[in-house]
Amino acid sequence: MISLSHRFLRTVAAVSLGAAGAVQPVVAGTNLCAGLVTDLRDRPMALGPKPARGVPFRDPKFGTRIVRITDVEAETGAVGVRKPMYPTVPAWNADESLMILYQTAGFSKSGLKSAHLLYDGRTYRMKEVLDIKPSDLEHVYWDPKDPDVFYYPSIAHVKGPAASQLIRYTVSTSTKEVIAEFPDCAGVGKIGFGHPKYMAWDGSAVGLRCTMGSNKGALSTVYRFDTGKVGTWVPDTDGAGFQVAPSGKMATRGPNVVTVDSLATKRRLSSNAIEHSTLTRLANGHDAFVSSQFDVKPYGNVVVEDLVTGAVKVLIGPDRGHGYPRTGSHVSAAAWKNPGWVAVSMVGKLQGEKFFDQEIALTNIDTGALCRVAHHHSSGRAGPQKYWGEPQVAISPSGTRMLFSSDWHGGPNVDTYVIELPAREPER
Repeated sequence: MISLSHRFLRTVAAVSLGAAGAVQPVVAGTNLCAGLVTDLRDRPMALGPKPARGVPFRDPKFGTRIVRITDVEAETGAVGVRKPMYPTVPAWNADESLMILYQTAGFSKSGLKSAHLLYDGRTYRMKEVLDIKPSDLEHVYWDPKDPDVFYYPSIAHVKGPAASQLIRYTVSTSTKEVIAEFPDCAGVGKIGFGHPKYMAWDGSAVGLRCTMGSNKGALSTVYRFDTGKVGTWVPDTDGAGFQVAPSGKMATRGPNVVTVDSLATKRRLSSNAIEHSTLTRLANGHDAFVSSQFDVKPYGNVVVEDLVTGAVKVLIGPDRGHGYPRTGSHVSAAAWKNPGWVAVSMVGKLQGEKFFDQEIALTNIDTGALCRVAHHHSSGRAGPQKYWGEPQVAISPSGTRMLFSSDWHGGPNVDTYVIELPAREPER
């Protein structure tokens, strides 16, 4: 485990973060756009100094409550990054009492060690550095039902001889349990979740990918938590692996839509599968592929394709009068306790003068509701931390909170901020 400096521990103890206390209950069907900006007029981004850690503030153009929850340089003494793992990977656990962020030096060359950090999901205080070694920084999945458990694939060999393993980690006891081993993969490459889009929302299944290395290709399969069985390994040439959809019955593998039981291809996506994308559920129970599309029509920052019927609709894009999609776009849809809501972060023009530039928005793929949430103030790939500076919004299971990372107008560090929607703001 990475040790924490005395300076770091003093810093954590000295800062009182916002968002403690009781919160309003949220149920499925809650209109998360209530009280938010729904117009499309230009609201030029307000310029100002980077907010202090732990002091809640209101976005000056949208009125939403935001808290900066990390200060990586003050907390570690090194230039670096503390951010959500990825927009498709839940940062919060099932009851939103815990949260995981990722730390890295990024492109700073400061020597800051990479680590997964466990936070209190309500007060935003850091609890510990997790002693885990997932095969990829993004490959850490909270269990959708048990808030005390997360899973990760590992090549670190928790026990016995070298073997690729799937690990169950129990937070309350800091224990690791090997729930599946893949010896055929261990000898030739490494196990992983592929290009992550999370797992079945009932906790029944997850996709796995074994990369062979040295241009030898890869194999993919599905692991079922409900039976403890591994499916048939099949060649994987698209680099994505099987990504199990919320129903646990369907999955994608690159451009192909497949069934989880047989892994047989049912149809091909009409959307470009290599764009930033995720999986969610429509009100009719069908699984859906949600993505940002720039080269395949219909274009948009949020485009939804029904995995069953192939029907496609645009929520944010030219067809809705929003202009060509903003660059640096990422979608997040793992709001499984209030399904249908999709958050999107867009970089666009760095000046943030026009609508959707430098913005985070929220839309409902069933009702068409659309609201603008906040400016993220991040330069993305144009900043010194390049990829690490992308805002990469991550929505919570209830949909009432969102994390985003920001270099705050091209600063050397990337920190994490949490947006608390009116449906979730602490009671006064």
